[in-house]
Amino acid sequence: MYTLYHFQISCSSAVKMALEIIGVEHKTVVVNLFEGAQHKTDFLALNPLGKLPVLVENEKVFTQGEAILIYLSQKHKNAHLMPDLATYQGMDALKWLNFIASSLHGHFTKIFHPEKISHDHDVVKQNAEEEIVKLLNLVEDRLTNSQYLAGNMPSMADLYFAVVLGWGQVLSFDLYERYPNFVSYKKQLQTKFPLSPTLQSI
Repeated sequence: MYTLYHFQISCSSAVKMALEIIGVEHKTVVVNLFEGAQHKTDFLALNPLGKLPVLVENEKVFTQGEAILIYLSQKHKNAHLMPDLATYQGMDALKWLNFIASSLHGHFTKIFHPEKISHDHDVVKQNAEEEIVKLLNLVEDRLTNSQYLAGNMPSMADLYFAVVLGWGQVLSFDLYERYPNFVSYKKQLQTKFPLSPTLQSI
């Protein structure tokens, strides 16, 4: 039995999708980021960083979304959400997962919280958006030549990227208008995993 500490717009949605696709029993505890619930004592006891996601299994606490996704993929291999990690395809999937979770997510974080970088919020957001565009261009190039990020089978990297696509509304341009291929990509992913309500709703 898993317990996922989660908020719908956060990257914890990637873990929620994975649990739904795997089909494993789990409970969800909503941590309302807008109300600052991540800074409350009871949550900080689970994750002193005050960040989502947090996954609890048999009193064992897991943090860091990317690590949680890899753990779930290895524990529930029948779900085929990551290739064998000791293969070239596995390395490719890990590369793209890290690319989305660290590089792309990292620049979106600057837009969400520019005050943590500088008092000049507009400059922080503009610089972050310029970097996001560069990274999205790389993803677009990849998806032009590949059905999914790591080849012809979806992986945890795709679930994470599906969440990031939902953050496009904070950009100064229409994400799907600039990158129309992402629309068909998302629909393809939703068709592949119809039993994930979280994926269907993004």
